[in-house]
Amino acid sequence: MAIKVYIAEDHLEQRNQIVQSIKNYRLFSDWELEIASVAASGEELLASIDRENQWNIYFLDINLAAEAEISNGFVVAQEIRNFDPFGFIVFITVRSELSFLTFQYRVQALDFIIKDPAVNIQERVHTCLKTVEQRLSVLDTSQTIKLNTGNEITSFIIEDILYIASNKGHILSLHTKQKEYQIYQETLNHLEEQLEERFIRCHRGFLINTKAIRHISRDFSNLILEDGTTVPVSVRKRSALKTLQSKYVSIRS
Repeated sequence: MAIKVYIAEDHLEQRNQIVQSIKNYRLFSDWELEIASVAASGEELLASIDRENQWNIYFLDINLAAEAEISNGFVVAQEIRNFDPFGFIVFITVRSELSFLTFQYRVQALDFIIKDPAVNIQERVHTCLKTVEQRLSVLDTSQTIKLNTGNEITSFIIEDILYIASNKGHILSLHTKQKEYQIYQETLNHLEEQLEERFIRCHRGFLINTKAIRHISRDFSNLILEDGTTVPVSVRKRSALKTLQSKYVSIRS
């Protein structure tokens, strides 16, 4: 799956410099990297983002064109966080002191690139991309699972999955903290084997993340997940659930 890069920079020369830096990085990297959109304004960039894709990288100028509807890069980043909580955001600015505003806007920036003649922009872009590559490599080996979502193979952070349910037609329904996905060419039995350390098969039709459990009924016939979903517990699975009882928030009658 390609990692998509989005760029919002209103200054043409600097925009081209960032694009070329990314292209140069691809020449010596085995990483699949796609420049998905290059925009001059915040609204143009937001309209172009593929919101189904995960692990996007965003290079955002903090001060976009004043006449643009969205001229504040922090506001763009804030909107991005609404649908891409794990994307990598890199701010581009002439004022390094603005970095503290990432805490105010709560956007968790990966890095800042300062617009300064003394700064090698290409080197800074390459450093950011290398950091993302290293982080994703760690996630791929220990904290994620790759599944077929129909049009592509999608990586999911395991802890972000609340539960997986079986549907008609041999299609699974995977629910994360953000949205629901259809999973193809997979079975609950196989996923139960892969996720056995963190998930429990509480019912033939449900595989749930044990960390997502918030309440268990007193008779252990059902449980409630952190998003409010009520999941049934089969009779033969209730004894296994009882052994995990002490880890959960409460038991309801």
